Amino acid sequence: MSENKAAFLLEPKGRFEVRDAPIELPGPGEVLIKVHAVGLQPADEKVAKLSVIPMEYPAVLGGPVGGVVQALGQGVTKVAVGDRISCGTLVFKQHKPKYGGTQRYTLVSEHEIIEIGDTDFKTVVTLGSYTPPSCLFASNGLKMHYPSIPAKPLPAEEQGKKILIWGGSSAMGSLSISYAKQAGYTVISTSSPHNFDLLKSLGADHIFDHSEPATVEKIRDLFPIDYWFDTISLKPSVNTILKILAPAGKPVTKAYIHMLLPLVMAGNPILPENITVGMHRFNTLAPENADWAKYFLSRGGFMEKGIKSGAIKGVPPHLLGGLENVSDGIEELHKGVSGEKIVIDPWA
Repeated sequence: MSENKAAFLLEPKGRFEVRDAPIELPGPGEVLIKVHAVGLQPADEKVAKLSVIPMEYPAVLGGPVGGVVQALGQGVTKVAVGDRISCGTLVFKQHKPKYGGTQRYTLVSEHEIIEIGDTDFKTVVTLGSYTPPSCLFASNGLKMHYPSIPAKPLPAEEQGKKILIWGGSSAMGSLSISYAKQAGYTVISTSSPHNFDLLKSLGADHIFDHSEPATVEKIRDLFPIDYWFDTISLKPSVNTILKILAPAGKPVTKAYIHMLLPLVMAGNPILPENITVGMHRFNTLAPENADWAKYFLSRGGFMEKGIKSGAIKGVPPHLLGGLENVSDGIEELHKGVSGEKIVIDPWA
């Protein structure tokens, strides 16, 4: 194997530096991947800039990855050496650099691997996250009806139901629109006007400007809305959703809002009575998620079929360059990225 190199975050809130790194052997249930593309996501920016998660330093961030299986740990049967795959990384669970994605070789969990066939590696890292389907369909998420390929009508008790996906041009928002439409729901979403065409291409039924004051009443005109998902989960998005649900001088609409970040990131607003929120926490190996994992993550499961068939769509990749560009990618995320996903090629 070629020598490994990684983009290391040297210390909390510190700088990045590309250095040689060991090629680690996979442990039981782990798989060694040669990484051909890796995504950078908002969580990476928050760790790099704010040190919101304790890490082992120097740290390696990044995920999901797209690449080729190089070696199998004990007990691995889901994939074989040479398979082309996508997978989320374990770095925010294990906190160790060998599990980060911004390097040429990384270790991943067999359980979370998706076989991708001939799908381009840069594209697949925009599609390979299991966060959106776990938010929408898992028992500790919104518990919506599962999607199918081809899409089928919803069962009688779900027919006509709507979901608001705030932040439809984010990487998570775009995938969530695609999954919700594949499940048969009516999707209401928001973005800046220059991303309206993207949201239309994903299948959103109603699209609104997230910064336009009239959006509050326009969304209220679409009530009842059955599911609420804030993919941004910061003060502007939470405050606007609360205005929709609890406008001044009008009755509060009972709702549960599923969020990707803790409420403290939105300034801990006081929630009106009958409005609750929950931050997404999900473990693919938890017993209560066994049926979900079998449906979405197994060989031949929904995510594999959705990626290979093109049924699952997301934002386009923005290839920033090689490992020396990881710091630039973090800065772009800090400024705000929409309508695309920052992607790094560790071999560029």
